[in-house]
Order: sequence, then structure tokens, then C-alpha cells
Amino acid sequence: MAGLNGLINTVRGALSAHSFGLAVTSQNIANAATPGYVRREALLQTRAVGNQTYGTVEAIGLRRATDVYTSRRYYESIGLGSAASHHYDKLRQIEGIFNDLQGAGLGESLDALFGSFSALAANPADPVARTAVLERAETFAIRANDMASELATQRDDLLHEARETVTSINAIAEDLARIERQIAIAEGGGSDAADLMQEREQLLRKLGEFVDIRVIEDGGGGIVVQAAGATLVEGGRANGLGVDLDSDGRMRIFATPRNGPASEVTRFLSGGKLAALREARDEDLFELQSALDEFVFDVGTAINQQHAAGYGLDGVSGRNLFDVGGTSVGAARAIRVSADVFERPDRIAAAGSADSLPGGSDNAVALVRLGSSPIVNGNPPSTAYGSIVANIGLKVSRAEGEVAHREAVHSQLEAIWQSTSGVSLDEEMVALSKFQRAYEAASRVLSTIDRLLEDLMQVVR
Repeated sequence: MAGLNGLINTVRGALSAHSFGLAVTSQNIANAATPGYVRREALLQTRAVGNQTYGTVEAIGLRRATDVYTSRRYYESIGLGSAASHHYDKLRQIEGIFNDLQGAGLGESLDALFGSFSALAANPADPVARTAVLERAETFAIRANDMASELATQRDDLLHEARETVTSINAIAEDLARIERQIAIAEGGGSDAADLMQEREQLLRKLGEFVDIRVIEDGGGGIVVQAAGATLVEGGRANGLGVDLDSDGRMRIFATPRNGPASEVTRFLSGGKLAALREARDEDLFELQSALDEFVFDVGTAINQQHAAGYGLDGVSGRNLFDVGGTSVGAARAIRVSADVFERPDRIAAAGSADSLPGGSDNAVALVRLGSSPIVNGNPPSTAYGSIVANIGLKVSRAEGEVAHREAVHSQLEAIWQSTSGVSLDEEMVALSKFQRAYEAASRVLSTIDRLLEDLMQVVR
């Protein structure tokens, strides 16, 4: 009788263990197409029964098929890929500002201005030609103002988006800290925390899209999450990030721990959407704004100098065509048609001397020649503006190439991750068959024991 009881205990353990294996395998199969799902393996071991020569089997839990080094490279790839993609998108938006569509761009308006100088040189006493110069000058100023305003609006929008991104980062950090506390409680109570770890995995992937992260296992089932070189989550506690501006208007990223002073981590930011926003705003847009301001300032200053050398129909010289300010900083947003000539076409200085009035055109001819003179960094205006447009085009092209490169690298890492942690339906079908057959065999043993017990009871009666 004791032998049969021992067999029953053995079979009971086998049924329970193989049922657990079937459950784990079924969960893997169900999540085969779930993004980021980490394959699980049932862990079984022999359980001795006292000092008997027989025993049973028991399920001692499960193991998540993860590799810390593969995961670390994978998170890095997510961050760098996200940065490349968002940077490319922002550069495409910036590029649109410099496209001369249907003659409405800055380059077209500048060509029209020099064209009006040419018409003025042909007929300096014509009030229509003089009025056209003022209209073209105003159009050029308005186009420069609009472009500068659009660039400034882009910078404001990117700052707002960066602040929203930081808010999302901090919210995910709080969720990760909550999950870490739940994992600690589950494992401390002897419960399985695989589902919580799976939720943690999904949060880490999402966080990696916003900022570069580094995940370090603490040896006790928990993790330490660093972002931009600062500790974001540790021991079930979350810190945060913040965004501020320096004296030049550039973004600064701060680590803001719960207990302790904030510290700047901008220089450590290397991946994720936040890095892309900072690069597009504080490097690309800043460079383009500076180039546009310098272009408008140099063109306006050169035209002013030549215009001031000529004479209006009233015999007065020394008047400017534009107000551009004293420095190039903010020139594109500040340029206006000068009050010296505003709505006064008779003051346009076409003549080179008062003696040649009203038909003199020497100064108008000199203004026309500025269009092919090296007045902007040693280049003619059209060439200089073309360089600005080509520069942003080159940036877009490079960003597009970076996106393609990062996608290729991520695809390789995705394949490596899948081989390490992903679900192979072929392998799961093998495991499913193994646990099924083992369960069926244990069931047969139990049926045999039942018949033996029935025979024994018949004999005893």
C-alpha cells in the first residue's frame, strides 16, 4: 500500500509539473507575434521523497530567455534609431521654409529686386519704375521677415515638444519604479514576476524611443535605469529630467533627483527623440538662422551703401533703402524698407550725381551690378543664398542616410534578439509535444494505479 501511495505522489508531481510546462509553452505560442515578448522556459527538477530511492518532479518556476549584453545593444539601437528618424523629420520641416515655391521665396524676391534696379537704370525718371523698386524692396524685406519668423516658430515648437518629451520620460520612469516595487514584493513572497518583467520590458523599449538609456541589473532581480548619463530609476524610486534655456537661448537638459540638486546632463544626451529635438533646434536651426541673418544683413548693407552714394530726384543723397540694424544678429527679422524712402519713390537714388538729374542712372546701374558682386562672404547674393539652401539639403540627405543606416543596424540586432529571446514556433511545438506526451504518460500511470487499487480492494473484501 505504501508503494502505491508513493507512486500516486510521484504521478501527482509529474502531472502538476508537466501541466505547468504546457501552460508556459502555451503562453509563448500565444505571444509569438507580440512585439518585445521574451520567451519563457519552464524549469523542472527532481524532488526527492525523504530517503527513498524514488521521488517525483516539480516545477520550480520559469526562466526568461534574456541576454544582458544583447538587450543593452538593443536599447542603444532603439535610442539611436529614434534620434535619427526624428532628426530627419525635423530637418524636412526646416527645409520646407527655404523652398522657393511659385516665386514666393527669398531668392525669387531678391532676383526681382535687382530686376527692378535694371528697369530703373533703363528709365530713371519713370515714376512706375521707381515705385516698382520700393515694392520689390518691401517684398524682399517681408520674405526675410517671414522666413525668420518661421525659423523662430520652429525653435519655439521644438522647445515645447522637448518639454512634452521630458514629461513623457518622467511618467515612464514613475511607471518603471512602480513595476520595480511590485517585482520586489512578488519575488520576496515567492511568487513569479515574469509578467511584471514583461511589462517592464515594454516600458524600457518605450523609454528608449524618447532618450538614450542604459539598463544595469542589480543582481537581485531589479534594475538600474540610466538616461543621458543620469540615474533615472533605482531601487523602486524614480528621478526625473528637466528642460531649461541658457543665456543664449539653447536648451539645457537637467537631471532632477528627488533628493539633491539638479545637474546638467546635456552633453551626455546621445539618443532618443529628445536628442533629435535638441540637435535640430540648437544646432541646425541656430546655424540656419545665423546664416540667414548674415545674408540679409550683408545684402541690405551693400545696397544701402550704394544707394546712399546716389541722388534722388530732389537732389539729396545719403539715404538708405533698408533699415537693417547695426549687426547681423536678428537682421532677417528686423529688416524693413527705410523710413528715408518709404512711400517716396522720388527719393530712390538712381542718379550718380545731382548734375545728371532727372535722367541720371549711374547709381541704378551700380545697384544692378551688386547682384553679381561678391557682397556676401565673398560671393554674389544668388550664390550665397544657394549655399544656404544647399546646406540644408545636404543636412537632410545625411539625415536620411543615417536613418537607413540605423534601420539596417536595428534589423540585425532585432534578428539577434529574436534568436536569443524571441519565440520560435518550431521549438515551441517540440516543447508542447514533449510536455503533452509526458502528461499523457503520467495519466496512464495514474490509471494503472487506480486499477491496482481496485484489484487490491477486491482481494481485501
